[in-house]
This record gives sequence, C-alpha cells and structure tokens, in this order.
Amino acid sequence: MTKLSIMFKALLNNLFASMPLSIFLMALYAASIGWATFVEKEYGSIVAYDVIYASWWFEILNLWLALSLFGCMLKSIKYYGFKVSVHTFHFALIVIIIGAGITRYYGFEGNMVLEDGESSSFIESRDHFLNVLVSNDIGENGTQNDILPLDSFKKGYKISLSPYVRFSKFNLDTKEAFDKPLSIKSLSIINYSLNSLFEQTQNENRAIKPQEFEVKKRENHYVAQFEVTYDGITHTMLVSNRGERAIARFGNRFITLSWGPKFIQLPFELKLDKFEVLNYPGSQMPSSFASYVRVIDGERDEYPFKIFMNNVLDYKGYRFFQSEYRVKRDEEGNELHDERGNPLYAATILSVNNDPGKIPTYIGYTLLVLGALWLLFDSDSRFRKLSNYIKSQKILSIALFFFGLAVFHVNTPLYADTGMESDAKEFTHELPQETSLDDNNEKNTHMDMQLREKYIQANKTLMAHMETNKESADKIAPLFTDMSDEAIRNRLEGLKKMPYKTLKRFAKIQIQGVDGRIKLLDTYSDEIMRKITGKKEFKGLEHNQFLLGLMVMPETMTKLRLIKVTNKEILDILGVRENYVSFEDLFHKDGLEDVYAASMFPDADRLEKFQKAYKLYHFVNTALKKRDSERNEFDKQILRLHEKMDILLPFSIWHYLRMIPSHDHSWIPFGNPNLLNIAQIEQNEFKDSLELTLLIYFLEDFCLQARVGIALNEWDKLNEALLFYNSYQALVGGSLYLNPTLVESELFLNKTDIFPVSQYFYLVLGMLLFFIAFIAILSNKQIPKWLGKSCYIILFCVFVAHTLGLILRWYVGGHAPWSNAYESMLYIAWASALSGVIILRKSYFAMCGASFLAGMALTVAHWGFMDPQIGNLHPVLQSYWLNIHVAVIVASYGFLGLSFMLGITNLILFVFRNQQKRPQVDSTILVLSAISEMSMIIGILMLIVGTFLGGVWANESWGRYWGWDSKETWSLVSVGVYACVLHVRLLKPLYLPYIYNVLAVLAFSSILMTYFGVNFYLGTGMHAYARGEGNSVNVSIYVSLLLVFALVALAFMKRKLLHTKDTY
Repeated sequence: MTKLSIMFKALLNNLFASMPLSIFLMALYAASIGWATFVEKEYGSIVAYDVIYASWWFEILNLWLALSLFGCMLKSIKYYGFKVSVHTFHFALIVIIIGAGITRYYGFEGNMVLEDGESSSFIESRDHFLNVLVSNDIGENGTQNDILPLDSFKKGYKISLSPYVRFSKFNLDTKEAFDKPLSIKSLSIINYSLNSLFEQTQNENRAIKPQEFEVKKRENHYVAQFEVTYDGITHTMLVSNRGERAIARFGNRFITLSWGPKFIQLPFELKLDKFEVLNYPGSQMPSSFASYVRVIDGERDEYPFKIFMNNVLDYKGYRFFQSEYRVKRDEEGNELHDERGNPLYAATILSVNNDPGKIPTYIGYTLLVLGALWLLFDSDSRFRKLSNYIKSQKILSIALFFFGLAVFHVNTPLYADTGMESDAKEFTHELPQETSLDDNNEKNTHMDMQLREKYIQANKTLMAHMETNKESADKIAPLFTDMSDEAIRNRLEGLKKMPYKTLKRFAKIQIQGVDGRIKLLDTYSDEIMRKITGKKEFKGLEHNQFLLGLMVMPETMTKLRLIKVTNKEILDILGVRENYVSFEDLFHKDGLEDVYAASMFPDADRLEKFQKAYKLYHFVNTALKKRDSERNEFDKQILRLHEKMDILLPFSIWHYLRMIPSHDHSWIPFGNPNLLNIAQIEQNEFKDSLELTLLIYFLEDFCLQARVGIALNEWDKLNEALLFYNSYQALVGGSLYLNPTLVESELFLNKTDIFPVSQYFYLVLGMLLFFIAFIAILSNKQIPKWLGKSCYIILFCVFVAHTLGLILRWYVGGHAPWSNAYESMLYIAWASALSGVIILRKSYFAMCGASFLAGMALTVAHWGFMDPQIGNLHPVLQSYWLNIHVAVIVASYGFLGLSFMLGITNLILFVFRNQQKRPQVDSTILVLSAISEMSMIIGILMLIVGTFLGGVWANESWGRYWGWDSKETWSLVSVGVYACVLHVRLLKPLYLPYIYNVLAVLAFSSILMTYFGVNFYLGTGMHAYARGEGNSVNVSIYVSLLLVFALVALAFMKRKLLHTKDTY
C-alpha cells in the first residue's frame, strides 16, 4: 500500500468514521436548527427556512452526518462484530435521511384552491418564486396579453433571503426574450407589515409603490427591490410576497414580476362538488370539514371521493389532503355569515404532494421502531449490560421494561350528533309528545315514560309554588336590601347552610360551553371561582354556593373583596392595598348607581356613565387596541381583570349560562332574570307557549326559593324547582344531554381533586425518601425494609389514583388526556411516576427522583398559566396517530427528567465524597449513574420513536413529514443533545461519572426548551400552546441556572472518580 493511499484512507477515516467528529457534527446540527427557531421568532419562518434549513451548508451537514454515521457503523462492525439491535437502529436513521433526501429533491408539495363547482388541474407550489412574464400589451383589465408560450419564459426563480444584511442573493443571469437581453438583479429585501400594502400606479413604468411601511420583523411580509434591464432600458421594480404583481414598460414590451407560488400542472382534474363544515353542537368550532370531489381523467370514468382530515385521496402518485378553507369576506375584510350566523365558505384548500421518498422513509421508521425495542431486550446491548451491573451491586433488581397503552382509538367528538339536523320538540298542554328518544326501541320507550312521569310530577310541584310565591317574596325582600356588614355576613352564612342534596341537584344542571361541549354547572362554577378568586373556596363557600350567590344575590357579591389582583400598578390605580378587590372597588363611588342602572337597563346614556365611572376604562381600551403580540404583562392583567368584572356585573352571569336546550343544538341562556330575554328564548321556536311559560315560572321560582333558602334556611322548594329543571333537561336535551354515568364521573373528578392531591403526596414522598436515603448513605447504614416497603406502597397507591384520574378525564372529555399543555403535564407526571413504580422500585434515590419529578410536573400544571378546562378537539387532532405520537414522546420527558434528577443527586453526592471516610458514596454514584443512563436510553428511544411517529401523523393528516415547526425542531434538538451525551463514553474521558452526570443535568434544558420554551417563549409554530404570550424570561429561571452551575462547580472539586470496566 502506497503512502498516498494510506494518507487517503486515514483522511477518509478521520472525515467519515471518526466518533469525536460524529459527536461534534451532531452537536453542530442540533445547535444549527435550534438557532433557526430563534431566527424564526425574530424574522419569520420564510427567513429561517431560507437562511438555515434550505441553505447549501445545511445540506452538506446532513450529508456529512449520514456518511459519518455509516462510516462509524462499518468501523464498529469491523472491530466489534455485527450487533443486530445496535446496527439496525442506526441503519434506520440512514434510511430515513435517504428517504428525506429523495423527498426534498424529487418530490414537491403545494395547494389546490377550489370553489364549489370549480374544477382545476393546477396546484400552487408551497415554495415562493420570482415569476417573470414578458408580453407585448396590457389588456383593459390590466392583465397581459402573452404572446410567448407559457414554458418559454414564464419561469420560477427561487429567491434567497438574509435577515442580517436585508439583501437577496438572487440574480438572474442574462436571458433572451424576443431576441433581446434581459437581466434581473436584486437590490434589497425588507420585512414589512403594510398598513396599505401596495398601490399600483398608472405612470409609464407602472411599478407598484409601497405605502406607509411599518416594520414588523416576525411577520412573513416582504418587499423585494429589483433592478430590471431589458433592451438597454433599466427600471427599479418593487414586488411583495403577498401576491401582487409589478408591471413595468420597456419600450414596446411589458415585463411583469410577481413573487409567489408557481403553478404545477397535474395529469388530471379535480372538481369540487360540495364543501361542508360540521361544527360542534351549539358552537362555531369545527368538529370536521370535508370536500366532496370528483376525479376527472380521460383514462377512466369519473369517480367521487370525500376528502376530510385524516382521510386522503391517492391518485397517480399524488396525495390530496384536507388542509383548511377560506370564508367569504366583505370589502373591509369582515367575515360574511348566513341568516343563522354561520360563516359563508368561499373555497376549500387541499394540500397536495408527490412524494417518491415515502416508501424508504416508512421503511426507515419501521426499522427504527424494531431497533429501539430490540435495544432494550438484546442481551448484548448497553441497556442490558447496565442492568446486569446494577444487579451485581445488589442495589436494584430491574424488571424488564414494558411500556404500552392498552387502547388507542380515533378521537371522536363526545357527541355523535353533528348539529346539522333538527329534532324539534312539540309541546301540547303539559308535556312533549315527541322527544329525541327512539320510540321504536322498547328500552328507550321505557326510559321515555320514566322521564315523562318525573317531568309531570315536577311540573305540578312547580305550579303549586306559584300560589305562595308572592307572599314569600314580600316576606324576604327587606332581608336582601340591607347592605350592612352584619346583613351580608348573615346571607353568606345562610348560603353555606345549603343542604348537600340540593347542592348536588344544582351542580347537576347541564350547560353548553362556548366550544359546544356540554358540561355540568359544577364544572363551570369551579372554573368561575378559580378564575375570579384564585381559590377552590372563598370565605367558607364552595364553588357551587359561590355561583348561586352570583346568580340570586349579585348586589351582595359585588361588595365582597373576592377578585384576586397581584399587579401592584393596578392596585395603586384602584386605591387598594390588599391583593383582593371588590367589584365596587373597580368604580368611582359617586358612579356606582349609574353602574347598577346600566347593568339593568343598558341604554346608550347609562353605558356612557358606566364608562366614566369605570376606573380601568382607559387602560382596557388601550390594551384592546393592541395586537396580542404587542401586549405587555400589564395589558394582559388589565384584560383579565376586565373579564372578571364582566362576570361579576349584576346578573351578567346569567348570560354565560346556556342552560336551555334547543332543537338546533345551540343552547341558550335565560339572560337577566329581571328582564327576561323573551325575544331570544322565543327564537327557540317553541311550538306551544306553555313550555315558554313554564321556563319563565321556573326562573322566577328558582331565584325566589334560593333567596328563601339563604334567608330562612328553607330549601325544600328550591330542591323541588331544581328537580323540575333536571327532569326538563333530561327530557328535551336530546343526544347532547349527558348520561347519568358521565354526570357522576364528572362530579367525582371535580370533587376529588385527584391531581392536586397526588401532587402533594409525590412531593412529600420524594423529599422524605431523599433525606432517608441520603442519611443512610452518609452513615453507611441500611434503610429498614419496612420503611422502604411502606414508601413504595404509598407511591404505588398515589400512582394508581393518578392513573384513575387520567382515565376519568379521558372518559369525561371524550379524547385522550394529552391534547393541551395542562393535560400533557399530567401525563409527564404519570410517566415519571411509572418509572419509579415499575423500573426503579428498589433504588430509593431513583424512586425518590421519580416521585419528586412527578410532583414537580403536577406543580407546574397547577401554577395558574395552564388552562385545566376540558374542551373539544380540532379536526386535525382527531387521529389515532396523534394519540400514539403524543403518548410516546411526552412519556419520554418523564424518563429524561428522571436522568436529570439522578444527575442532580449524584452531583450532590460528589460534593460529599470522601474515599477514606465514606467509600460507599462512590459506589452509590456509579450505580445511580448506571440507573440514570438506563433511564436516558429509554427516554431517548421513546423521544426518537415519538418524534418520527409524529412525522407519520403529519404525513397522514396533511401530507408533510416535517415542516421545521419550532416544537418538532426542538424535539430533534433534544434527540441530538441526548445522543451526544450517550456517546460521550465512547471517547473514554478520564472522569466519566462526573462528566456524564453534568451532561445529564445540562441536557435536560433542551427538554425544558422543547416544552416550555416553544410554548411560552418562542410562541411560534402550530404546536405552541400559548402563542403570543409571555416573551419575557422568568427570574426563577436565572436563579435555577445559577444554583445548577454552583452545584457543578462544587462537584468539580471532587470529580476524580474513575470509571473502569469493572464498574458500569
């Protein structure tokens, strides 16, 4: 072998088979895409894609990483032999990269926009290009009369952006049009938000001109300035990327520039027969939308197909996905609606792709999942070696890891009825003759008769009340006009005496939320009380009593300081020193009479006086004029306080309570009991006036009997009125009415507070176990078996309760409990506790770490910035692929979080190292490091599999594996970071235990960024739960970082713990 060939081989080995270089490339890749998300936040997604994701150097980095991975695999096989599990897993990553490359370079994607009855064989590309058209004339309507064939010069040329120099790299080399030279050179590209986007002038060069530019970096609105030279004539032309065209005259020719998608012709046509949107009953929130299309192809007969979310049309290599839709708007941009208030739909938007890389990508995904599972069970894998080491130390017996979810089903709305059909009830005399129950079914008929009997009896009782109500009203009226402190205290004490039986009947009344979901008054009252007071109870009142007080004695409630306000600036404006203010504190005292008058009779004059009396009116107005992204913390606090004021406005609460079932599934509120909303109620089209009369009687009787109960402690008649209304809702509520099992489940879930209670048990148990284990290690004593077993039993019981809570939430909500930020934190806590219960049950340090992490996750969930309400799902989230993707990827956070906790524990133990006095500390560090690495292996495998399963979901839902969304990007960053941590041992550093634990602690910051950073800081991308909120970094984050680095520095002084083959 020649010297040159040896040098060449060494060069190839160093470039493509070097483990240190491979780790560096992984770290560089993770840093690059992480940086891209900050570029997106600052300059918009178009710039981020152009500067990083679509750049030449990023393509080289991808290729280099793939070749390096392949080279390291070959080198590993040569020296250590072929290991099926390890090499299958890593080969899968190479296959996925190859599939991605095929998709990138040979596939394309775009959109097809169709109106009803329209057909098309063209799609618009998703990427934007500079489209150039040379023509000889302009028509009367301003369009070109093109005398060139479409493919001769109407080309698409890609534009490159740079946010730093505001300069495009685009240059069109000299071309010929009509035998004359044409060149286009970019001068600049600036990111603008335009108040008035462009005005097309009628001067000779006909170039569009920007008007009233206002810089807005994050918006993807750009203006490009080009220098165009044709036939010796030069013009500067401005083009926006919002679809407008720039037209300039060059002698007897016109050149048109447009910056936008290019058109791609398909070998067939698609015709839209009908577009349909189905909303959740009683709301404007879509539950599904679908396009009824026909494929028109000369090679075969036309055939119809229904495209909807997660139901894809495949034809001749093209896939059509239901993406979104457009609504009709007037000249001012306002949505147009039909007579029933539903939006008028202008067009459907279908996502289209042609992806030759799908098969190799799916093969790679399959190999990835098989390899990941194999790695856990292969006797020659790193995971099993760590397990054997720990067993040899007699500190932990590892049960084989298993993780599965028993049931994954396609999420469907809780209610089968779509709201598109009517089931109007006919009333004659006392009771309905038709209901939504099926009279042909014997069981339903029996249920129908039972409901009718209850309704008749309750109806008679209600009518009997009317004879004595006037006397009762006169008797208690004076008791509610007295606003002295003692009288208010007496009324509150009377409210607290409401019997459990009556309270439960009140709690079981069903209402419809703004998203169309039917829920209990118990649920709504809990939400309202927490929103206003920030507490579960107030002055001894539980949430149902609190809501009843707002409904029947609002004048009393407005005098109580029950609104939680923590912003000092707002408190200074209100002139209050405490953290709780009353409704009346929000207004000037001399204007209170006008405020109460406006709440009763809201005419223009009274509303004007209301505004003058309102101390926060100016601040609310200012905040409302700002965009969400422009509002600071003060603005947000002002708007939250304004919302609370609106709820507490006397009798306003009745407008929120949509508790009257309606035949069109849009339940309606009573409105102000003193000004019965007869007009609105009559829109329900009751076919007999008796039903309307009964509802009015109930409202009057309910308010009166509640006041009688509060004042005189006589609750029987209120109980009977509630019985009537429960029966009425059950009879006419139709398919929306919740069945008794669901009602009891929701009541139980609200009453038990499973998750907050579990939080305290997890935290206390975690801290207790830590101190017990820590003292035992330092004193070199064994923990009594009875104590360890007791702690495990407690942890197991809390975990079971936590699991039952998630199952209940799943059942009540009708979908898997990980669809929003709050639910995902519940699930992360569950996964953390699972690791402690099943895998780490005999290591006290590991078990305490799992318990404490679960408690912290639940603590974060209940800090107040996450909404715990159960809501309906958007159509795209109704997919079993989503269930699998989220379940796996979020559970990985629990295992990676455990590695973090064990890393912190080990760094603390490093500080207390003393080889002579406490040699057991060193062995404990090594064992805990092994446990931590096992947990990290499980976590990263789940993270990788979950991330790529998310690609399957995305591809099956809207035809795109990967869109460089901030959340999925940071998931990939986390994969890269943890891959580097796990492979560092192959570099054989001197003090591996210390280095590993430091990296395990620092690596968790990528998970925190993936979850919290994307949601609450970047606020970009479709995965962000809190888009536009809170761009500031909390001070506690800086404090936490300072403490972590201080611990790392202290542990560094005693880092000299060697790692040998005899250890892990």
